Amino acid sequence: MEEKNLPPTRTPEQRREAMAKAIHTRRERAAFKAACKAGNIPPETAIEAPIAARLRVEEFARSFPGIGPVTAQKIVEACHVRDGRRVSSLGYMQGPRLVDAIKGCMTTKEDGQ
Repeated sequence: MEEKNLPPTRTPEQRREAMAKAIHTRRERAAFKAACKAGNIPPETAIEAPIAARLRVEEFARSFPGIGPVTAQKIVEACHVRDGRRVSSLGYMQGPRLVDAIKGCMTTKEDGQ
């Protein structure tokens, strides 16, 4: 019988290493998003971060204060970005447009929200 599309066989040590790497990556991404949500990283700086390149555009927009799922979807549509695109795949005009749209929708702690 032929083997079709089976995942590679890994040793228990390889599995532990892969799991540790995945956990580290998730924690790094969560810390980045928390820093953005707290207002510690402005959008124009955040979009250039290597960790942001792997985020989907909508998820990136939701990482800022005052932007939830509905507002993030509106930002994505206003910037003419297809669903599911990653920040790294944005065109040279879409990146600055996205940053401006996020800055326009963000709330700060002084706004009272």
